[in-house]
Amino acid sequence: MRFHIICGSITCMLLLSSCAGKLEYTPPTETIKTVNSIIIDQKRSYLWDKLIPKLSKEYFVINNIDKDSGLINVSYSGNPLKYVDCGYIHSYVKNANGERNYRFAASSPSSSYEVLTDTLYFINRNMSLDGRVNIILEEIDSDKTQVTVNTRYVLTKKSTVTNVQGQSTNFNDTIYFNTAGQASFPNPGNIQQTLCIANGQLEKEILKLVK
Repeated sequence: MRFHIICGSITCMLLLSSCAGKLEYTPPTETIKTVNSIIIDQKRSYLWDKLIPKLSKEYFVINNIDKDSGLINVSYSGNPLKYVDCGYIHSYVKNANGERNYRFAASSPSSSYEVLTDTLYFINRNMSLDGRVNIILEEIDSDKTQVTVNTRYVLTKKSTVTNVQGQSTNFNDTIYFNTAGQASFPNPGNIQQTLCIANGQLEKEILKLVK
């Protein structure tokens, strides 16, 4: 989606012969094929004993383990940029202070930029990810184990929009999706919704610990 807005405010007309704002959103374009299950030629008990300490040493928090069922539940909280693709945001502003270009990944954990429409707005935008992961070790036979990783993604976006008069409005939204899934954030006005897709990297990193 793309739109161009020419500012016609009295302040802008006095300070500069012309001022302009442009805001573009580019959604994710790649089709992501997520591999979340592999078969290992090893006993389940051996893989279990190897995986638990490895998970503990990584940035995952172990919430629950059940060796009889082969279930391990872990969580991840933090930067979503590595694990979620939300496309890109580009904002262009031209006024008395010159020209500014902002371009950043929409899943960035922290972004500050300006948007010029009828007036100038300053936006502080924060994104955080909470992932709850089920790791299942299933015995296929005595020397073969299938390992499956399923993630519930909880993505939260918090934005503060401030105008030139110093008046601020806060927007907080949370979306949910699963492994290989996607969801969109609602956006105010006529701006295109922000689409976010799980890129499979989180599942890949956990499966790598098993190999």
